[in-house]
Order: sequence, then C-alpha cells, then structure tokens
Amino acid sequence: MASDSVAKAWPLKRRVTLIGALVNLVLAVAKMIGGTLAQSQALIVDGVHSLSDLASDVLVLFAARYGSLDADLNHPYGHARVETLATLVVGVVLLAVAVGFLLGAFSRLFLGEDLVVPEQLALWVALGSILAKEAMFHATRRVAHRTGSSLMMANAWHHRSDALSSLVVMVGVGGALLGLPWFDALAAAIVALMLAWVAWKLLAGASLELIDTGLSRKELSVLAASIEGVAGVRGFQRLRTRRMAGQVLVDVQILVDGQISVAEADSVAEQVRGALIDQLPGRADITIGIRPAG
Repeated sequence: MASDSVAKAWPLKRRVTLIGALVNLVLAVAKMIGGTLAQSQALIVDGVHSLSDLASDVLVLFAARYGSLDADLNHPYGHARVETLATLVVGVVLLAVAVGFLLGAFSRLFLGEDLVVPEQLALWVALGSILAKEAMFHATRRVAHRTGSSLMMANAWHHRSDALSSLVVMVGVGGALLGLPWFDALAAAIVALMLAWVAWKLLAGASLELIDTGLSRKELSVLAASIEGVAGVRGFQRLRTRRMAGQVLVDVQILVDGQISVAEADSVAEQVRGALIDQLPGRADITIGIRPAG
C-alpha cells in the first residue's frame, strides 16, 4: 500500500518540479543579465541563487523518480531514502553558495572595493522574481502536503527563500538608488545569510533522518495510547519508529491472550494497524509482531 501511494505521487512531483525548473531557468538568466546591465551586485548574486535552484530541481526530479520505485531484493524498504540523501545534497550546495556570497559581500563592504549604484531595471526584475517564486512556493507546498514528501517541502522552501532574497534585493537596490550605495552589497550579504539558514535546516532534518531518529516522546505517547486502546491488546513491547522521506516506519510487538486463535490474534493486530494509521494518515509503514501475554 505504501509503495502504491509513492508511485501515485510521482506524476504530481514531476509536474511541479519541471515547472519550477523552467521558472528557475528563466529567472536565473533574467537576473544575471539584468544585474549586469543594471550594475546590481545583489541581483547577480540572486541570479546565481536561482541557478542553484535549477540545479537542485534536477536533483529533486531524479530523487523523486528513483525514490518512487517499488521495493526490491536489495532495497526491501523501497527507495524513498534517496529523497533524504538528495535533501542532504541540496543543503550542502546551498551552504556552499551562501558562504561564497558572504565572502563576496564582505569584500565589497569592508575591503575597499568600489560600490556601484545600480539602475532601476534591477527593481523590476526583482519584483517579477518575487511574484513567480511565491507562486511556485505555494504550488510545491501543496504537492508536498498531498504526497507527504520532505523533499518536496524542502524544494518549496527553496522557492520561498528565493522570493525573500529577491525582496531583500529590491530593498537593497532601492536604498542604493536613494543615495546609499552600500545597501546593494548589504542586501547581497543578507541574501547569503538567508541561504545559510535554509541550508542548515535542510542539513539538520536530513541528517536526523539518515541516522534513523525516531518520533518525539509526545508522538510516541499518542501511538502507545492508540495501541493500548484496541480491544484484545494486553500490552506491547519494542515500539520503534523512524522516518524515511515522507513516511513514518513503525515496528511494534503486541501482547495478546495466549488462548485465542491465530485468526483472532491477527484480527487484533489489524485493528492496531488501523489505529496507528489513523494517527499517521497516508504516510505509515507498520510492522506488527504478535506474542502471547504473560
């Protein structure tokens, strides 16, 4: 059932990611050309940001496709972990780009490089970027919620970070046009810091997932209460959880009356499965073992 839902999610992921890649390509070219013509360092930096978004879209497309493949002999839990690995790579790329931007902005602000006042064209390019990227943020986030994909959600926030960075560019260019040329360089530095923060969140989340970090104590207590609330359950042991892309994997051994039949014990286990799925709708892979109580 889990593999079926993953396979059905692939067309949604592919469509929104391809549209996002096209938007990023257009914006990257527009920002870098517009930034060069308008002499805006912040807009050029933002163009490289969009170029990194394009590269991440290609990576996301590959990971979402490969991650939707069914389980096989070598990957009995499926291939969804590829999405987690791709999220980690996107975070590393973003962090590297952010460090480069920060170094460049530092050089312009403190090492005596010439500060150039940009032209008004940069404002219009940045405004167009904000509108386009906000639209992509909302579209991608909807797909992320429908599919339960952490990678899609990461890509959605990637779009939002680009929209926010373009807003910073607008403020920076506006300040420079009003007679404060260092505003443009300052805007480039702020964009870099925003990128670094997004990268850190992606890296932290993907790293916790790769080392099989379980659900929180609060979430575990909810699952435990659901198990104990099923008629016929005398207790449980070894409740273990971990995340894999948009799924939560749950393993638990339930204790039942040793005098009941195998069919009755299996019925209790299915009720437990249903109770857990109610707490983790559409994103759970549950394995239940059965042992006699006492």
